[in-house]
Amino acid sequence: MARPTKPVIVALVSSVLFSFGAVPAAAAVPTQDFSQVSAAPASTQSLDAKVATISDQSLDALTAMSALANTPHSYDVDAAIALAESEVGTSRATGWNQPGECISSVHRWVTSGGAAWTGSGDPVNSYQGATRLTIADAQPGDIVQYEHLDFPTSWVSGVHTLLITEKHDDGTFTIIQSNVPTGSGLVTKETAWVPEPPEGFQAVVWRF
Repeated sequence: MARPTKPVIVALVSSVLFSFGAVPAAAAVPTQDFSQVSAAPASTQSLDAKVATISDQSLDALTAMSALANTPHSYDVDAAIALAESEVGTSRATGWNQPGECISSVHRWVTSGGAAWTGSGDPVNSYQGATRLTIADAQPGDIVQYEHLDFPTSWVSGVHTLLITEKHDDGTFTIIQSNVPTGSGLVTKETAWVPEPPEGFQAVVWRF
């Protein structure tokens, strides 16, 4: 009986292998493309969505901050400033809770205008019910409090309180304060004031 020729056998084996999904050893091996183009995500939709979300949150935060800056005073600012002005050049006793202390003086001035300043205890909790702002948002009638960055609720050396009475176009303020220099209980006025908190402190604005 005649034997099949070699080409016939090869063709037969190849047809059987491919019918079962097998790949001949000599077939080309797939390669993975690590070029920058192929490494890029097929779609950047999720990345775009994330960026949009962050932008929206930032816009919301800015809107909220703007709304806070527009919070009106809840007391008669003119009356408070008038009392503070009348005390410039005078001095009072200093010491814990004494009328010549800086925060005691500012408290006296703003409550004379009807401010509901009822908080006490430390440089943060004293301002319960007030709106916390930045110096960029400060307006006449606002209170500036120097507070320690690491210990904001402590009466550490460097804590100071003052009242803004005018805001100027050049970014400076007119302020009235008490107990400067420390221990004097003296009420003073500065007409070109800018915040200069001691090292480790920040200037916080509070609005009643």
